[in-house]
Amino acid sequence: MLIDFLRPILENPFFVKYGLAGLFLNAVFAAVVPFPIVVTSTALLLDGQSELAVFAVMSTGSVIGGILTYYIGYDGGKVYKILRRTHREEHHQKSFAWLSKYGWSIIFALSLVPILTEVVTVIVGVKKYNFKRFAISMSIARTASAFAAVYFGNMFLQYIKS
Repeated sequence: MLIDFLRPILENPFFVKYGLAGLFLNAVFAAVVPFPIVVTSTALLLDGQSELAVFAVMSTGSVIGGILTYYIGYDGGKVYKILRRTHREEHHQKSFAWLSKYGWSIIFALSLVPILTEVVTVIVGVKKYNFKRFAISMSIARTASAFAAVYFGNMFLQYIKS
């Protein structure tokens, strides 16, 4: 059965061993280093954790991680310097132009996309974008993303179990 094949993959990640606390740490650290939060949340759902608890912990950790990367960028830290080395100058100018033109809506849209969400929060911090607007749009997007991950992860597990 497919669930027997997936169980070792889903139960293997480091953060799954620590339950909801592991999921929280995974969500916070994923903002700095992209660890797969969806694998951890799906594994916890498979293990019988409450959907509501997984959603609450995942969204809270993700929002805190977003705020952390904002301040990493705000400080002009090494993360931005690494990003500058991997992309050409015109990409950075385009990023700043999009942020100036679209503001919170580009933050919201890119906060729904894995990997890009970390990049955008660092750039928003470097640009010293209004924290209140950033926090609101990023929080809504990451909460919606956590809801979708838990909802569809649970649907996936129910489908496999039946």
